[in-house]
Amino acid sequence: MKIDELTVERLNVVEPDGKPRVIISNRPRFPGIYMNGKEYRHPWRETDEAPRGGFLFFNDDGDEVGGYLFHSALKDGHQTASTMLTFDQFKQDQIMALNYNETDGKRNAGLELWDQPEGSMQPLLVKVDKAARATAKDERDAIMKEVHEDGQKQGRFGERFFAGKSGPDSVVKLFDKAGNPRLVMTVTDVGEASLEFRDPQGKAVKRITP
Repeated sequence: MKIDELTVERLNVVEPDGKPRVIISNRPRFPGIYMNGKEYRHPWRETDEAPRGGFLFFNDDGDEVGGYLFHSALKDGHQTASTMLTFDQFKQDQIMALNYNETDGKRNAGLELWDQPEGSMQPLLVKVDKAARATAKDERDAIMKEVHEDGQKQGRFGERFFAGKSGPDSVVKLFDKAGNPRLVMTVTDVGEASLEFRDPQGKAVKRITP
């Protein structure tokens, strides 16, 4: 069968057992988070704070394992744009990503790595789904705060590495397990290079220049 042109708002590619393999979607129909073939709602993906469409990819278990998302907008005189290609740890959130973000001409782009704990993140997804279904903002915010705190106790949300551009500068950052930048290499747009050592609070304790 030949189809010369196909127009859809969402396309689901599934395995014979019904588990998703690839989802291509516009923003309004963008899915939640999948684990073991089950979809869990996510409050952030359901708001205009995440006005993205794109691709989601899944493994044999029906777990979301990465995605390619993109966005651009001009609203109230403010220009925003972003693109993200993510790679997820097994049964966990993203462990590596190529990111580009821009707001009113201020741009950041680069490769980022994170720490994720061992084991499955499914118990957290149950809470995230509960937050998405909450009718009151205070209830939703309280649940998401609990999710964040539980994740931190497990070792989640810790960025470990960044290499790319931050504004006009080329930057490499190495972080400790708590997500604090401890070693920062910078080359400015006028060619000034430096190597900076920082304490856990982010204060520079030593700076080396040519």
